[in-house]
Amino acid sequence: MGYLENNLSAGEAVVYKAKLHWFLFVQPIVLLLLGWWLYGTEAKVIHYGGIFLLFIGVVSLIQRIMVKIGSVYAVTNKRVILKTGVISRRALDLVLAKCEGLQIKQSVSGRIFNFGTITITTGGATSSYPFIADPQRFKKEINQQIG
Repeated sequence: MGYLENNLSAGEAVVYKAKLHWFLFVQPIVLLLLGWWLYGTEAKVIHYGGIFLLFIGVVSLIQRIMVKIGSVYAVTNKRVILKTGVISRRALDLVLAKCEGLQIKQSVSGRIFNFGTITITTGGATSSYPFIADPQRFKKEINQQIG
């Protein structure tokens, strides 16, 4: 059982579960492709630059895979559950009645590929969660549960 199933209270049901968008992996893939291309050149300086980009790309890819594995974004009939992290954990369980503000930020690429950053404000605390797939639907599901 995962984090979500272990933290549901009696009578609570998951209404919507958001996913992270595949665009999360674009930056490390670009770094890996550019590093691989530079690594194949004859010039020593550019060759070592390619090795450096390959290293940064692998580290970035591993970090983003861990983000994908360790993230849970769900709306239940009683609250919003937002959790990130595998080794260290950041979790926000927000009772629907306490949700003060919900903001969606989408760049041009976010609008084209339908992903964005959701920022939730409650009691003066603000938490942001990037690369949420279909953020408008996530917001709609929260608003429907609030009433």
